[in-house]
Amino acid sequence: MIDNDTKRLNRLTAILIQLQSNKLVIAANLAEKYGVSNKTIYRDIKALESAGVPIVT
Repeated sequence: MIDNDTKRLNRLTAILIQLQSNKLVIAANLAEKYGVSNKTIYRDIKALESAGVPIVT
């Protein structure tokens, strides 16, 4: 069974790939796709920014 940390890492990686693939990515669409809240997506984006990923919002 996959634990929460592994799920989050998988989601962060998927979000990063999607951000690199598309010009415009909407948090609500990501939240629906990954079955989490908008707030969780915003936290994930913040985590990617903290890791040094340049994200324009």
